[in-house]
Amino acid sequence: MPESVANLFLLLELVSSRDVVDTFRSDYQAGTIRYGDMKKELAEGMVRFIAPIREKAEQIRNDGAYLRKVMEQGAAKARASAAVTLQLAKDAIGLNYF
Repeated sequence: MPESVANLFLLLELVSSRDVVDTFRSDYQAGTIRYGDMKKELAEGMVRFIAPIREKAEQIRNDGAYLRKVMEQGAAKARASAAVTLQLAKDAIGLNYF
């Protein structure tokens, strides 16, 4: 089985039922596979597979308070890290006035 076809089957196994994979594998072995149908099933399976992720991302995107909180926490961490780095740089070049 060529690598490109093996990759299609690998992806199909991740997002489709065993019956669907077995049907396409049988068609491949019999030489009757219709790659267009397989790719269509793969695309539909991928959409189903990522639907919960997409929904969660949409919820987060629409939650302004949560996003603001995350950005504020990230900014606080970045300021703390930057302060340490800045102090190390000042120490390295001898700018310790305080």
